[in-house]
Amino acid sequence: MTAAKNKKNKQFLNIKNFIPYTPEPDDTLFAGAAHLQSEDGQDWYACQQLFSADTLKITYDDNDVITCITRDISGLWPAGQSVAELPDTDENRLADISGGWQFKDGKVVQRVYSPEELRKKAEAEKVRRLAEAEAAIAPLARAVKRDIATDEEQKRLDAWELYSVMVNRVDTASPDWPEVPDVA
Repeated sequence: MTAAKNKKNKQFLNIKNFIPYTPEPDDTLFAGAAHLQSEDGQDWYACQQLFSADTLKITYDDNDVITCITRDISGLWPAGQSVAELPDTDENRLADISGGWQFKDGKVVQRVYSPEELRKKAEAEKVRRLAEAEAAIAPLARAVKRDIATDEEQKRLDAWELYSVMVNRVDTASPDWPEVPDVA
């Protein structure tokens, strides 16, 4: 367990790496319940009382990515996670659990993605954009195939097909996304 101090010299807890364990029968707070233990040997149920009621509590993973934010410590189950408390400030409340925030050096900071993480995000974005294009193309292509497409539908089909080709060519190591077709 580590503790950071704020300007008022108040210590904030940071208890790391909770994993499942089986306590000794004499140490069991809740018989039959699942238990977690931190890397320094603290039982999750026992250490909850150490956290202040007026702070934010966060869980974060091995990559320091924030996965949960709450004021109620009893609502957390930090299996495979660490738990820290922070002052309940406007700045700390800006964070969310979208994966874009980290807990580093006792502070909440916006996440800085590695090149590999950025590439994976770009791959996911490419898949999303191609699916969007295919959803737009399919009914338009059927109308063209049946010779019932209007001039407007033909224009939309051409625009979406061009967009689909251009998205497919995007290098996810340094993505430069084409504009989504501006057609209704």
